[in-house]
Amino acid sequence: MPRTSKKGPLYTTIYSQLRSEIFKGAFLPGEMLPSESQLCSEFQASRETVRKGLKELESEELIYSRPKIGYFVSTPRHSDFTVNFTEYIEGCTTQYKNIHGIFPDEQVQKALDIPPNQVVIEFEQLTINPEGAIIAYSKKYLPYERAHPSVESELNYAVFPEITMPKLDTFSLYTSIRISAVAADDSLAEIMQCSPGEPLLLVERFFIQQDEQLAGYALFYVKQPYGQLNGMSGHRL
Repeated sequence: MPRTSKKGPLYTTIYSQLRSEIFKGAFLPGEMLPSESQLCSEFQASRETVRKGLKELESEELIYSRPKIGYFVSTPRHSDFTVNFTEYIEGCTTQYKNIHGIFPDEQVQKALDIPPNQVVIEFEQLTINPEGAIIAYSKKYLPYERAHPSVESELNYAVFPEITMPKLDTFSLYTSIRISAVAADDSLAEIMQCSPGEPLLLVERFFIQQDEQLAGYALFYVKQPYGQLNGMSGHRL
């Protein structure tokens, strides 16, 4: 068994120390780390234990390996951001406006790659702030095979995308996101109780199966100052 430090298994000490040195700039992007043999000597550890610590760093994409050469420090990708998005806005409530079967318009046909005679279920939802003002509006579309549903009774108030999940394993679905600024047209202005032309943040999501079939499409319109997205690039110590 590998030796352990006061903080846990020895490989975690190797991982933590090298990680700290990378963040402090002791090893720069593109620079080669000490060899496995050097690390074995430095930490008085087996090669298997050293490799386990290195694999932890590799799984975080902090380093990468070049076969028969060694491990190198990765270059931070500060142009790649992880964006956190949720339709939940703190202090606000949501309510369904409508759930029904429709024939898709051109935008939905294109988003879901379906013909105009393919029925979809449209879910409309409003987000309301504590003062009773509508601050966000979402529309979600799910391809429906059977026929026009009888709205709430047949759907039993199912929430998208929960209605799709019984058909899909967790990892058989991934999501693509597109963010843009739009001006409220007359229809949106009426629903969201705002002026035509008012700027809105639009977040579009595409729910995609691993075989590239489209499982669902969602649009989320939100007024300022509520329309904020938070993202992060790089790694945190």
